[in-house]
Amino acid sequence: MSQVTPVPEHHHEDALDHLEDEFKQLEGVTRFGRPLVIGAIVLVLVGAVSAAVWWVLSPTPITSSAHRSYATTTGSPMDVVEPKATTLADPPARFAWESVTGRLQYVVRVYVKGESMPILQRMTTTTFVELTPDEQARMTRGKAFVWTVAAQGKDGATIAAGQSSFKVR
Repeated sequence: MSQVTPVPEHHHEDALDHLEDEFKQLEGVTRFGRPLVIGAIVLVLVGAVSAAVWWVLSPTPITSSAHRSYATTTGSPMDVVEPKATTLADPPARFAWESVTGRLQYVVRVYVKGESMPILQRMTTTTFVELTPDEQARMTRGKAFVWTVAAQGKDGATIAAGQSSFKVR
């Protein structure tokens, strides 16, 4: 297979021209080799884009030695109303929070404490959500939970966020 010559640093040819040169060098490769190389390039690009999308969209909590924060750190802090730092006899049927001016919607997530994937996620335009019996059943007795709410503006950016925790006996 031909060896690809790197673009010298002093040469400021744009990336597409560089890729075109690499594809031209592949013309001498066997008819099976070229599709494999092109496939490998596409695979690497798809992998990089997938990793970037996952990193941006995943609700990975921010971790410190003393505190794990699930709520986004952007935007203003907002008060949660219920449930708020309590131990409950039964899973909560309702989550509520303060209203935020200028929001398009709220995103509510419930996590098992210490886990990074939510067991429940809801979007709403009201300042509360009423849970279905199926959603309540996801909150197992004897476990601690963290819930977050994020107010999103028209552009999808978080303008305020809050979080609290509770335990189900």
